[in-house]
Amino acid sequence: MSIKQEQRVWGSPLYADFPRSEYDDRLRRARAYMADQKIDVLVLWDPVNIRYFSGFQSLHWASGSIQCAVLLVPLDRDPVIVVPDFFSQVVEGYTYLDDIRLLFKPHLTSSIRQLPVEIADVVKELGCGRGRVGIEACAQGGMTIPRPVNDIDRFRSALDGATFVEGGDVIWKCRMIKSASEVEAIRHACQAIARSYADVVAKFDLSMSERDVGRLLRQTILEYTEDCTPPIATSSARRVVMPDTPSFYDEVSLSVGDRIVFEAIPSYKGYFGSCARCFQIGPLPDEALRKAEAVDQAQAAAMAAIKPGVKTKILMDVIAEVLRSNGIEPRIEMAGHSMGMNHHEPPMIAEEEESVFEEGMVIAVEVFVVDWKGDFRQRTTVVPEVYGNEDLVVVTKNGHDPMPGFRRDVRTLPYLGH
Repeated sequence: MSIKQEQRVWGSPLYADFPRSEYDDRLRRARAYMADQKIDVLVLWDPVNIRYFSGFQSLHWASGSIQCAVLLVPLDRDPVIVVPDFFSQVVEGYTYLDDIRLLFKPHLTSSIRQLPVEIADVVKELGCGRGRVGIEACAQGGMTIPRPVNDIDRFRSALDGATFVEGGDVIWKCRMIKSASEVEAIRHACQAIARSYADVVAKFDLSMSERDVGRLLRQTILEYTEDCTPPIATSSARRVVMPDTPSFYDEVSLSVGDRIVFEAIPSYKGYFGSCARCFQIGPLPDEALRKAEAVDQAQAAAMAAIKPGVKTKILMDVIAEVLRSNGIEPRIEMAGHSMGMNHHEPPMIAEEEESVFEEGMVIAVEVFVVDWKGDFRQRTTVVPEVYGNEDLVVVTKNGHDPMPGFRRDVRTLPYLGH
């Protein structure tokens, strides 16, 4: 066996995202749900779930070859984390875990393929070899085991006496309800976007390309928080409509009268924030102002309808009613989702969705109206004029608490000389 137990050198981590009480509470809640579903051990391979329940993190996950960590959470014993030997100090720097197992020669192909069998051996050592083993799968989706299928086949074959059950529902029950510390991390990320939009409005110049504006947005966000995915800065000047793609196209020049959609997803302590805004380059026509204000009203009405116990799909009707009262026919089938350590988390706000809001959820509420000009079939230029907002709220006992967002009355990007 190439896995050996490591003795901690440092008594407590120097770089943990949250205090020990936070992680202890996460384990306590997980075990209560595990007991309800008669799960004896959770075996976690996904980096987000491992970070949530242990604090471990690494940029090495992107390598796609080695497994940076595997976390086992038994119902009635201390958690066990298995990591490559060179990560021993990383585990001590980030986590409060005492049972640390090191995998030697972690880059050797035979070691990589043997790891699932060795994890199965740890499951047996914990007394769960014939028990109910929870894995990252569930009806709500969003849970996966990011390993080759033959690895997971080996893992399951080595535990032929165990019963494998979906553990994703247990994980989501913990992760969907945010603690005060988690909310504060998301709030920090949202604040970074709001500050960055102010910088972009102040620094915008008509000589910039779409790529320039996208880079400016990301650069300013990185002044205020830890990280940011490539942001959306999509203009109506694109010859080929490609929504939700990064802004790296030099040939997309910007002109007076163009509309541009901004959405950035910055992160802080592993938690993502969001805020989407649409701007007109130059003066805003009256009709554009009317549509933008209708979107504001619809989003405000949707937020006002949020409270614990309300089905998420109700917001779709609320939004549709406000838009129709403003002469706009709604064409959206989704108006938001939860956020946290992933960009999109359950529950979704969508037609026919039966999920309900719960106190402690962080919800992105988004309303978009798109007017199309042109016709693909006639090979004429198709120009999307987008009007929309996305903002985050925390579900409270009696309603919601808004996260920081950029002001809605700033709807234009001024340019040099105006």
